[in-house]
Amino acid sequence: MKKIIHRNSTRMPHDMGWIKILASFRPDAENSRIHFGTLVNLDDAEIIPGEKNGFGFHPHKNMEIISLILDGTMDHKDRAGNNGLIVAPAVQAISSGTGILHNEVNGDDTPLNMLQIWFLPNEKGIEPNYGVLKFTESSFINELKEIVSPIPQKGKLTISQNVRLSIGQFQENTNLNYKLSEKNHGVYLLVLEGIALVDDTVLTRRDAIGVSETDDIIITTTEKNTKLLIIEVNL
Repeated sequence: MKKIIHRNSTRMPHDMGWIKILASFRPDAENSRIHFGTLVNLDDAEIIPGEKNGFGFHPHKNMEIISLILDGTMDHKDRAGNNGLIVAPAVQAISSGTGILHNEVNGDDTPLNMLQIWFLPNEKGIEPNYGVLKFTESSFINELKEIVSPIPQKGKLTISQNVRLSIGQFQENTNLNYKLSEKNHGVYLLVLEGIALVDDTVLTRRDAIGVSETDDIIITTTEKNTKLLIIEVNL
């Protein structure tokens, strides 16, 4: 098993006043912080309340974009007519392909905390695609819930990349055995809340670990209500 460890304290900060970002990856960072396989961006963002606080209309092209809404409400609009409030917990998936123009702002009077996760596409120049999946906190308590899958299925989103995203919240001393779906894949695990043990590595809130060259990963949660995000990607 090969591992890279990204502690919360080593994430790269960016404070614009109305938004605070802690980035796990950047193109100009050291090697292990440029990407993990096809995963090229994982921003932990908090946007303060206010209807103009957020990103006005801006373009994306040939990028697969996942927005995981952890707390608060995101107001999304795009030129294709996909408009609406997305209330946590929820996930939004965009295949930007040939190009999109969209707007994302805080949609409520409370802070908006979201993870913005980008992947390289498996094919450029595709027709853009958009989807939203809303779920309840109870749907991933004591269960690892897959919310993004490469295979179109009811209750899951898909993007133009062989990616699986799963989220779960577990009690103390819960053991999980995550089996990778393909040989050339790796897993990037982020502890959203609580404490977890992966192999012999202890991870606390917002710590992350990238694991490769293995068929499965044993995870033990060592604190009550530990919440995990597991991202399986091509390497």
